[in-house]
Amino acid sequence: MSNTTETPKEKIPQFTEFESKYRVEGDQIYAFKQIVESLDEPYDFLYVQGPDHYFVRDDERFARYRKADNDKSGRAEVTFKLKPAGAKNNIQRKEYNWRVDKTPYAEIAEGLEDQGYKFNFKINKSCHIYKFKEATLVFYSVRDEKNKLDHFIEIELDEATIHKLTQEEAMEKIRKYEAILSPIGISHRGRLTKSLFELYKKKDNENHSTDQK
Repeated sequence: MSNTTETPKEKIPQFTEFESKYRVEGDQIYAFKQIVESLDEPYDFLYVQGPDHYFVRDDERFARYRKADNDKSGRAEVTFKLKPAGAKNNIQRKEYNWRVDKTPYAEIAEGLEDQGYKFNFKINKSCHIYKFKEATLVFYSVRDEKNKLDHFIEIELDEATIHKLTQEEAMEKIRKYEAILSPIGISHRGRLTKSLFELYKKKDNENHSTDQK
């Protein structure tokens, strides 16, 4: 009898964002909340609203500054994201989150520009966030600089434990919550291949807004 050793499956690297987004209609928020709140799983709920400022660099890296209008804690974050070379979707990306609560926005913007980033656009988001043990489910609305309103659902796996999973194990969890949300049309067929950054990013020949506030 020959001895065979099964090769361990590679785990997802630490500091990885693993999520899937879906475009929906605004009135689906009621069905979304009804489904999510009826799950037999404990969750923490948070509603936040406010602007996201996006900065882009020539090497396709981008940064986002976020500070919610209604967060009394004053929490502020700069997030750096990088899509893997050749990726056909945005399910898995490298992500670093830095807390910058006490740093003025003007200093952050200038610091990013000194590192080669340029302000590109701003969107305003209102988010209904349900944080479960395995994943966070979010219904959010986005208003762009032209006042256009869009709505999305997001399934994001817990970033603190994502490095303990293989890619297939992570996708199985995404599919689990897609099945839960299937009554409102959420499925693998509706996964967006573009991130919010790619959906709203301005091209070089567009007039960039100077309103960063």
